[in-house]
Formats: sequence, structure tokens, C-alpha cells
Amino acid sequence: MLFNIQHHTRYDYSQPVRLNPQQLRFHPRGDGSQRVIAHHLSISPPPQGQNEYLDLEGNRVTQVWFEGETQHLEIRLEMQVETLRKNAFDFMLAPQSMSLPINHEQDSICARAYLDRSQADDAVTAFAAELSLAVERDTLRFLDRLSRQLYEQFTQVHRHSGAPQTPAITLQSRSGACRDLAVLFVDCCRAEGIAARFASGYQQGNLQSDQRDLHAWPEVYLPGAGWRGYDPTQGHAVADTHVTIAAAAQARDTLPVIGVFVGDGASSALDFTVRIDVSAP
Repeated sequence: MLFNIQHHTRYDYSQPVRLNPQQLRFHPRGDGSQRVIAHHLSISPPPQGQNEYLDLEGNRVTQVWFEGETQHLEIRLEMQVETLRKNAFDFMLAPQSMSLPINHEQDSICARAYLDRSQADDAVTAFAAELSLAVERDTLRFLDRLSRQLYEQFTQVHRHSGAPQTPAITLQSRSGACRDLAVLFVDCCRAEGIAARFASGYQQGNLQSDQRDLHAWPEVYLPGAGWRGYDPTQGHAVADTHVTIAAAAQARDTLPVIGVFVGDGASSALDFTVRIDVSAP
């Protein structure tokens, strides 16, 4: 699939402020499942300096810093990306990946952050265990069952701002935005010994919709297959319908803009538009 994406983000401030260094994540990952054909990022006011680097999780970061005061920060992104994975199951699982929990002994140091449940909840643990037992701890059947159950039995809502809900709240309410379902999916996988992370980017979705937004979904690490995406807002594995911008063990590390402003009593207002066109390559 060939994605043409335009993303406009603008922060307006109630009075002149100073911008501290900002970290921008707007460049697609290079992971073998997608190819960046064109990419242009413009920033207003023009930054005094700019630094491109990879963070610890392999995400492309543009660090910018500014001189003087401003009453706005505007970011315009235009890019063309080709997604390459037509078959979501084009792999051969390693033996240790076949059943749960997956044996991460060989990659335990790297996998540790993606298995951590710092706020484990008994209800989420029991929910994941019940699904796992129902499919006789078969890894791929568990992932499929989890994805379909969140899609079929949970109400999807749209929430344009705010951090993801805790897995426990999403499970209890049976309701959440895409980022909430992704966080719950990740925690269920970790409860069953699957390394999992939070991914953010764009999806094909409804191309006729006037209102588009960033999208979030979970990815799991399967020895023999690598990182693979599932989308509980659609109930199936991800192939070539998603463009990944950032992925991390914690959702906060995938935010497109991270940074603060300094101004006594100043407030900010956010406005954004996303346009996505998809065609055959």
C-alpha cells in the first residue's frame, strides 16, 4: 500500500513563551515492513538548532531548540510511505514461541522492559489466563482470541487528549480509545509471558472520513517472527494497513511531541489535522 500523509499540528499560547527543547517523533520506523519514499518536516518558528537521533527503542527523534519568545509552535509533516507486508503471518515461529509462556531466556535482558507489569491487576491477570486456557496456551490462537474479544466485546470511543487508561479501568468499563485497548492488550500479553509494546502511527481506516487522527495498537515479539502488530480496534493482525511512527515499552515514549514551554500564567491550545490517502504502489 502507498500512503500519502499530511499532518498539521499547531500549539497557540495565550502570551509569549519560551520553548524548552522539544522532541518530535514524526518519522516512520525502518523495520523491514515499510519504506519511506519521501518525508518533509517544517517547523515554525524556525528552530535555532536541530539534532536527529535514534532513541533507546529505535525510534527516529528530531530534537529542536529555539531562541527568543513565541506565541505558537507549528509542525507540518508531509510524507509518502510504502507498506510492504502483505501477509501478517509470513513467518515460522521458533519452537519456544509455540506455547505460553514464551521462553525468553536467550533474550531476557532485551525483553525485560516489554514483560514488566509494574501495576499488575488481578482482574487483568485472570482475564488473560482465562483466554490462554481456552486456547490451550497456543500463542497465535491466544493473540487472535484476545484481539477479537477486545474488538467484539469492548466499546470503542474517541478521546483526542489524555494519557491511556490503566488496563484495569479499560477491562472494568469494557470501553476505551485505541490507546486504551492497546495498553490492555499489552498487559494481557505480558501476563502470559509474551513481550509486548505500544505502537503509534497511522492506519488506512475509513478513507472517506473527514476526521483522521493518530492511531495506536499493540505489537508483540515472537521469536522467529520478530515484532508483529495486532489491532484490537479491528480484531485482527496487522499487515500493510498501518504505518508505524514509534513503538516503545511505555506509551508515553511514543508521543509525537514532548517538551514544555515557560511563561508565567500562560496557557496553550492544540489544534491538528490529519489527511491520509492510500493507493496501490
